[in-house]
Amino acid sequence: EVCQLMADEVAAKNVRLKTNLEPNLPSAALDRVQVQQVLVNLIQNGIEAMDAEIDGARALHIRSCRDGLDAIRVEVRDAGAGFQDAERAVEPFFTTKPDGMGMGLAICRSIVESHGGRLWTANNETRGATVAFTLPLAVS
Repeated sequence: EVCQLMADEVAAKNVRLKTNLEPNLPSAALDRVQVQQVLVNLIQNGIEAMDAEIDGARALHIRSCRDGLDAIRVEVRDAGAGFQDAERAVEPFFTTKPDGMGMGLAICRSIVESHGGRLWTANNETRGATVAFTLPLAVS
């Protein structure tokens, strides 16, 4: 649903969106609207991270999978410049954007943690960065 919502922005920025969504994942314990907001923010950040990249390298990968027995994981991977300080990227008021407030990833982390999950950032091996989070499975 979020990919459809973001389709116009993805197309306008000439970004290739690739998804690898594991089928038949079990339900996670979540507030649908809040987790959609997390995904929208991560996708927008990934798109903005690639603003200076040439068209051929402008790809955003979204992956979902099982994470152990009791959680699912979602990863948003861009082909931008990566984080100068991946450890601090989720701290409130820490930003690398000239007009950023430094609250987007901090709010995302807060939402994920309020659901019992975890959010983290890492630079990719070759280029770009990945922001990933886990959410616990719903209790059956």
